[in-house]
Amino acid sequence: MGCAIGMIKYLLYIFNFIFAVCGLAILAIGVVAHLRLLRVNEQLGTGVTFTSVTVIVVGTIIFVVSFLGCCGAIRESHCTIITFASLLLFMLLIQVAVAVYTFVVIKNVNNHNFLTENYEKVFNEYSKGDKTDPAVEFIDFVQSDMQCCGVITPDDFMKRGNPIPWSCCGKQPNETCSLSEAYKDGCVQKLEDVISLVENVLGGIAIGVVVVELIGITFALYLANSIKNAQRRGYRV
Repeated sequence: MGCAIGMIKYLLYIFNFIFAVCGLAILAIGVVAHLRLLRVNEQLGTGVTFTSVTVIVVGTIIFVVSFLGCCGAIRESHCTIITFASLLLFMLLIQVAVAVYTFVVIKNVNNHNFLTENYEKVFNEYSKGDKTDPAVEFIDFVQSDMQCCGVITPDDFMKRGNPIPWSCCGKQPNETCSLSEAYKDGCVQKLEDVISLVENVLGGIAIGVVVVELIGITFALYLANSIKNAQRRGYRV
């Protein structure tokens, strides 16, 4: 029994070390995703940054909780390990609630009509030609970064009597593009693709974290119970 308990102790320690590294990786992914979605959220009011902020918070909490788990496993502290397992369980319940909310938000945001309507509002501001308007910077950023043009097609500029801007074909600012040079894809479709990609990546991370948390809770409770039983018998494991 002592050998089995010792194995579980070191498995829990290794598990928490890996979990801590994963927490840092999740934190980094959350920061990258947040920076990627920040401008989209500011201009279109989509609320998609809620997901990335949640991932950042989860990554930070995972790192802190994992450190607590490492300390509890090495010191064979029943109280610390129980606290660790309780925190993992609490995180698991919070993640389920956040996942449900995020699914609703992403489902509403990644709606073609919703995106088209909100993007057109910003696009119409761009078409007014006010270079100081934040919409100009945003539209140019989206078009150059995602290699798209217009709302649905590059013709959207011509329909509004405007030349196709430099950001539609990778030229220098203040230059214009011909229709043949412009990117063929509309920006609404590109935004839908980006939001779907973020949803899939963050969803996969969430599922992976839940599985790892369940394993950690199982190991922690088993070890805590073994330590408590050993202490009752008057010896340490």
